[in-house]
Amino acid sequence: MLPFRQEQAHGSAGVLHGWSPPTDPIVTVRRCRADRAALVLGSRQGEELLDPAGVTGAGLEIVRRASGGGIVLVDDTVAVWVDVWLPAGASSVTSDVRGSMEAVGSAWLTALAAADPDLAGHLSIHEGPVSRGAWEELLCFAGLGPGEVLLDGRKLVGLSQRRTREWSRVQCQVFTGNPSASAAALIAESHRPDDPVPDDPARVPRDVVESAAAALAGHLAEQLTDR
Repeated sequence: MLPFRQEQAHGSAGVLHGWSPPTDPIVTVRRCRADRAALVLGSRQGEELLDPAGVTGAGLEIVRRASGGGIVLVDDTVAVWVDVWLPAGASSVTSDVRGSMEAVGSAWLTALAAADPDLAGHLSIHEGPVSRGAWEELLCFAGLGPGEVLLDGRKLVGLSQRRTREWSRVQCQVFTGNPSASAAALIAESHRPDDPVPDDPARVPRDVVESAAAALAGHLAEQLTDR
């Protein structure tokens, strides 16, 4: 089996979103804990999308990540954030964007089902293209992309990716509770789509997600071995 490592990282959402690859080129799962809740913009999004009063009132930091996709609410009290680092050449499966996303999503599905066998028949992987729509362009959890994990058809594990020659980083988030502020409610009125507000993401108990996250690197390394 491929070598792997689990890490822990604490700090601000801005610092944790910085590019800080592992010291050794092995499959690494880093459990990230932000010390303050934040709204994280995708690489192509600007702060003009947000309602300043709403963001201030919710006490949220505003951060921009280097990977694409929509806005994500990061709050360690109601969500689990994990970064998966894949070294170049780790497996033929991870040699492209879609393959990396699907490998990480598959490992999440396996880990979640192992942590709570009752979930097994309710989990699936999104195998279609990236969904497109007004809210999907704004909010990460409003849309679907390859490899993302669904619970009874609702998005459970959100993924985004950034790649360099040396590394692929797949950032993952799973909600475990109800956030104090909805990301959709913090979009500026001038940028709110006319379409209905999307449903909240799926949630599972925190102990299940933490257990799955702790086992994720092993499941991923096993899946990638000899592929």
